[in-house]
Amino acid sequence: MKNLVSPSFFRRIQYNTIDLLFLIIVLIIITNALPFFSTVPTVVNWLLFGSLGIVYDITFHKYMHFTPGQDIMGMFLRKADERGANPTAKQLAIRFLIKYYLWPVVIISILIDKERRGLHDKIANTVLLELEQPKGEKRVYTNSYQEWGDSISFAIVVATFVRWIWLEPYTIPTGSMEKTLLIGDFLFVNKMSYGTRAPITPLQIPLTHQKVWGTNMKSFSDAIRLPYFRLPGFTKIKNNDIVVFNYPAEYEYPIDLKTNYIKRCVGIPGDTISVQNKQLFINGKAAVNPPAMQHKYKCYTNTILKDHIRKKYNIHISDIYGNDIKLLENNGKNLYLIDLSNEGVKKLRATKIFDSIVDFKLEELDQHGLVFPYAHKSQHWTADDYGKLWIPKAGVTIKLDSNMVEIYEQTIVKYEGHKSVEAVGDKFKIDGELVSEYTFKQDYYFMMGDNRHSSADSRFWGFVPEDHIVGKAWMIWLSLDSESSFPERIRWNRSFKMIK
Repeated sequence: MKNLVSPSFFRRIQYNTIDLLFLIIVLIIITNALPFFSTVPTVVNWLLFGSLGIVYDITFHKYMHFTPGQDIMGMFLRKADERGANPTAKQLAIRFLIKYYLWPVVIISILIDKERRGLHDKIANTVLLELEQPKGEKRVYTNSYQEWGDSISFAIVVATFVRWIWLEPYTIPTGSMEKTLLIGDFLFVNKMSYGTRAPITPLQIPLTHQKVWGTNMKSFSDAIRLPYFRLPGFTKIKNNDIVVFNYPAEYEYPIDLKTNYIKRCVGIPGDTISVQNKQLFINGKAAVNPPAMQHKYKCYTNTILKDHIRKKYNIHISDIYGNDIKLLENNGKNLYLIDLSNEGVKKLRATKIFDSIVDFKLEELDQHGLVFPYAHKSQHWTADDYGKLWIPKAGVTIKLDSNMVEIYEQTIVKYEGHKSVEAVGDKFKIDGELVSEYTFKQDYYFMMGDNRHSSADSRFWGFVPEDHIVGKAWMIWLSLDSESSFPERIRWNRSFKMIK
């Protein structure tokens, strides 16, 4: 008979992943069915869920002598001094509590121990074993679900780790970054560039975001939330970086589960930004415009814009206001509003496809909504004539007056993490204390899309807090054109293209 040996560290992670997945699904069902869990302090939920974990471990070991994870991975949990005997309920409870509440210490203790026994095993006097597998031989499984479970758990562990620590796939769903990034671009986001953000919402089904695939069911529970923490990054966000972040104004979701947006960072902490006649200024100096930056133009013609002409000159259907329908007739001519770059305008004017191409300002669409920060100062600002607006920086103190309170009220209330904040005249009442000045607790960024007239960005919903940053757009690995059929649908010239 083969010897019983301690399993490798990675196989331990696999079995724990399976058990954790079972437990997370149970917790998500319970907490979503009983919403009061989200209203009690996080520490209470940690205690309640720890108790549920103990019940999980003891129940499975009592009636089956192993947890689902241990069974799928072909492992046995035994008493250390009697390797043929199952642990007692007391030993199981001690083991789970230590593993659950002191998991960083447990991981380190397993790594440094020659027998791969962790702190939880030594204190509970237990040992985790599996059949010895000779080198070069294929692992023997007792049934088919063990083989499938081993393969699936391996894939989940690797994919989850890579997705959390390094690269996350992202798809461009809208034209807000055209023509820098195109609808249908599939890209990787490098999370290590600015520092990987630790999970804030740990109760989440792996490889999901807000919903379970193909359903409208929540894939997470916010009953437990971890404090914000970010690992050191290789660089800081700079002006003109293309950044993926969580949409700040989506208040119904935890920070790390808000919808991912992608924009260009045009303002970093401490900058003062403004837009004058569509030209961006940073700290009083004209910014360098992205080469593919677009604005809407009024394009007049006596004819209808045909599909083959539109495609020939790289005008996507989403570039035309009203989805390829002429906006109105003007003096007997058809008028199209088209998102174009400066280079695109030059080419179209040279070809004489349109009778005339005229500059356009977004306010001509008669959109009367206020822009951020929705203050008296900004009531006459527009997307094309915006600011001046200072971007908050961590550690910087501002003197409060009615103007400053109005401009920064939403930012302080929504993102600074105070228990209670309210504006009282030209001051803030923060956590019950009236203050006449305020020091920002984190950095903020101002994001804009390169397709300036077709981008919902910081001009409309405000600053992006540092804790909402996901990572830097890194590489396009695939690009599909929805207007073409296979194989022309694949934009081969964009595949594996680095993003600058």
